[in-house]
Amino acid sequence: MKSISSNIILKLALLLFAVLCVVTVVRLQLKNNSLKQETVATNQEGDVVEAGNDEKKEMIDKDFDLEYVIEIAREKLHLSLPGEIIFYNDN
Repeated sequence: MKSISSNIILKLALLLFAVLCVVTVVRLQLKNNSLKQETVATNQEGDVVEAGNDEKKEMIDKDFDLEYVIEIAREKLHLSLPGEIIFYNDN
């Protein structure tokens, strides 16, 4: 009788260990999938930042001439040359 109960306890322990292993594997797989999605999102954000950096590098590398000064004055400061007529679009 003692060997039967110890045999049942051993089988129960092995079953619990197997269940624990399966649960751990499933949790790790879900975490792995989540981290992969996070990596993809982070890489996309990095690409957007890189594109912005490239635009800024182009602006820094531009020649500092009269056309550049006029362009910056128009875009950033909303200035115009004397005698220019400015049309506003409400769209």
